[in-house]
Amino acid sequence: MYSAAGFWTMARYRVPVLTVIWNNVNYQQVRFRFARYQGNMAQTDRYPTMFLGDPEIDFVKLAESQGISAAKATTADELESELEIGIAATREGRPYVIDARIRCIDAGAESTWHSQFSLADSRTRNV
Repeated sequence: MYSAAGFWTMARYRVPVLTVIWNNVNYQQVRFRFARYQGNMAQTDRYPTMFLGDPEIDFVKLAESQGISAAKATTADELESELEIGIAATREGRPYVIDARIRCIDAGAESTWHSQFSLADSRTRNV
C-alpha cells in the first residue's frame, strides 16, 4: 500500500529496481499478531482493516499508470518467467513490478470481513 509514490519515483528517475509484491490481499503480519493476542478479533474472526479486497488493488495498473512495466504472476511458472523479464528490464536500466499472488496463511487467513460503511449512504443531503 506504500508503493504508489515509490513507483512514480522509480519511473521519473529511471531507478532500475525489480519490485515483487507478495500479494495475499491482506495485511497478513498485522492480522497474525492480532490473532496471536487472542482478543476479540481472534474470537470473532473479524480483523478490521486487514483485508485489502473489495475493491482489490490492481498493482499492475497502478504501476503502469506511472510509467512502469508490470505483470501479475499467479503460478510458480509465471513468477519464474516474470522474474526473468524483470531482471532483463533492470539490466536495461528500467524498473519492473511483479504482482505475485500468494495464499493467505495462519490465523484469520480466511477472513474477508470488512466494515460495510458507505459515506454516500450516510449523508443527509445530496450536494
